[in-house]
Amino acid sequence: MEVLATYFFEIEHRSGKKMSHADYLFRINQTNSEYPWDRRDVKYILNVLYNDKGVYRSERYKDLMKGLIQVPCEKIDPGETSYQAVCRETREKTGLYTAPVYLITDKDFNCDLYITDIEERIPQWMEPSKNRPWTFYTWAE
Repeated sequence: MEVLATYFFEIEHRSGKKMSHADYLFRINQTNSEYPWDRRDVKYILNVLYNDKGVYRSERYKDLMKGLIQVPCEKIDPGETSYQAVCRETREKTGLYTAPVYLITDKDFNCDLYITDIEERIPQWMEPSKNRPWTFYTWAE
């Protein structure tokens, strides 16, 4: 993801004036031009696909990961940003073009975690040689 423009501004709070809302804006750090999804030093990405009714996941049935539940996740290719990798990997694993939202970085695993609301779309079964079809689980399950 490219940032097309970055704006820096400062709003001062002047006591005695009717500008109490400006004090809140002043405390926001507007000088951070680093975005977590632009990271190239992260090793893995993970994307949780959900909608308002629940979450999608798949079960592995081959290799060392047999029986494990998975979501789209993978190592990042050389030269890729975290965001490019999560978009590519989600498309490869599910056939869906998505706009993931960065959630947090798991520093222990050097993994950027993303979430994606896929609304009513259904992930396609793209890797029948590795895992079972995508299964929908309600939030109650």
